[in-house]
Amino acid sequence: MRQTFVLACAAVFWAAPRPPALAATVWVSNERSGSLTVIDSATDRVVSTVAVGGRPRGIQVAPDDRTVYVAVSHPAKIRSGPPHEIVAVDAATRRVRARFEAGTDPEQLAVARDGARLYISNEDAGTASVTDVATGKVMATLVTGIEPEGVAISPDGRWVYVTAETSNTVTVIDTRANKVIATFLVDPRPRAAAFSPDGSRAYVTAELGQSVSVIDARRHKVLRVFRLAASERPCGVKTSRDGRRLYVATGRGNTILNLDSATGKRIASTPVGNRVWNFAFTPDRRKLYAANGLSNDVSVIDTRTNRVVATVAAGDGPWGVAVTP
Repeated sequence: MRQTFVLACAAVFWAAPRPPALAATVWVSNERSGSLTVIDSATDRVVSTVAVGGRPRGIQVAPDDRTVYVAVSHPAKIRSGPPHEIVAVDAATRRVRARFEAGTDPEQLAVARDGARLYISNEDAGTASVTDVATGKVMATLVTGIEPEGVAISPDGRWVYVTAETSNTVTVIDTRANKVIATFLVDPRPRAAAFSPDGSRAYVTAELGQSVSVIDARRHKVLRVFRLAASERPCGVKTSRDGRRLYVATGRGNTILNLDSATGKRIASTPVGNRVWNFAFTPDRRKLYAANGLSNDVSVIDTRTNRVVATVAAGDGPWGVAVTP
């Protein structure tokens, strides 16, 4: 009994200290510095930097909010093979917990609704990898269009959309069978996709098309296209919680657009930093954090006013954003 008590006390004493709890934690991948910048949403200050190595880009959170997954490629090894990986970071300790197989040159990813699988775009290979979280191994490799990038999963978990920026296509994966069931064309250089909250629609941004395609997500067909200004090169895209608004990062247009999701009508255009890639909301949707790849910072937008309320320095080449409660 005494030995058990001593060992237990020692374990507590020597355990690594846990970082203080935050209102919400914002995670930003920095593709040129091989790191994650961690921001406290209550103060909009950097509280930590997590080294992950390589070129981290796509970043997503597990359904239980305990793990942050980051797609990390190693450019010097693209032609020679692995290691390319998904890095799993413990959201509580902000430490790397595991490294999973990811196929060649992983760029973006989506997490299955039950958290059991990761769907990963392999940019250089023209494939999508399906990784089993329990084993950390690739369980399926599916052919997509050329240079796949964006990955989105439907609210019911049934469909995964993978955009391909060179073939101008979207590949549709049936997650029940892990098979490709459809491919359709969109405007030039599709960067990202997002589903509406009810799963009836999807939205695909086209950087060179300066457009957002509205997709019937049950028939996997383009319904209409929202045209943007010539200076706006859309990348990241997300909907509001009620699905009535569509937020779009305009890349070299250096703005975040707020559009009516039914008509494409412009509600607001908020100037941010240089080369805004992607963004994420806090859980209450009151703040939006946008990664600006060329100005090496993150713009914080108050979604009630559509105004920037803070700018936070990040690492070199901020690219992706995710948020944990």
